[in-house]
Amino acid sequence: MNSLRRALDPHGRPHWLWVSGSVFHDLSEAGLADDLAEISGLLAEPARFLALINEAPEAAASNWPLLLPGRPGKALCLGKNFEAHAREFGAEPPEELVWFAKLPDTLIGPNAEVIIPAWLETRVDPEAEVVVLIGRHLHQASQEDAEDAVVAYTLGNDITARKQQGLDRDRGWPWLRAKNLATFGCVGPAWIPKSELPALETIQLRGRVNDVIRQDASLADLLWKPAEALAEISRWTPLCPGDIVFLGTPAGVAPIHPGDELVVEADGLGRLVNPVQRG
Repeated sequence: MNSLRRALDPHGRPHWLWVSGSVFHDLSEAGLADDLAEISGLLAEPARFLALINEAPEAAASNWPLLLPGRPGKALCLGKNFEAHAREFGAEPPEELVWFAKLPDTLIGPNAEVIIPAWLETRVDPEAEVVVLIGRHLHQASQEDAEDAVVAYTLGNDITARKQQGLDRDRGWPWLRAKNLATFGCVGPAWIPKSELPALETIQLRGRVNDVIRQDASLADLLWKPAEALAEISRWTPLCPGDIVFLGTPAGVAPIHPGDELVVEADGLGRLVNPVQRG
């Protein structure tokens, strides 16, 4: 499976690497900027991207630590996009798309620590998700255009201060602060181009805590498929190359604690691992 990852070299410099089997092509050495918008735009033009790969030197990078795979312009999330997840909190599946913002500054990459602040007195839950990368501008888009704009997928974990979310919802406030504490969004390990994956509805998504599976569902159960959701979002706000969207989490969310290890995995997308600590 070919993948696009971002990693730290021994001198502390980030590099974009195209990994094909056991070969690592250093795209940064070939002139690729450390800019997710530029990278996603290239993924939308396979001929240009292939030309860049052919220019990139090989690197002995198998042991370089992985980083957040690029900082998005916007990070948006779909809420209650699995029926069973909506019902486990006593809600009916929504008739309209529910979506909200995950601020880019909150995001961390593979193996980085999720920090629960010492002052936070609330249940904290992980939410295993698949994340899409957008490679074309979308505004008032059709579903066909939205489907064409999806260039790659990775894994995500939408960490949530659950009690605070409920309190704010009861006040009629947005979910923003419950979803956006520092480190409360994990993304990675690498971008897998859409062309490398089977049909999305055949992929199984799992969320583990300390090797115990808590969430396990087929992406066929998504209420809003990616193209449907992106087209709807684009009615309200433009989507741009380098934006990402978390597609929603299955049922099975439950509290986590300092010392836990969080794992998100899905067929063809690898494993996203993050430890939990108290700040």
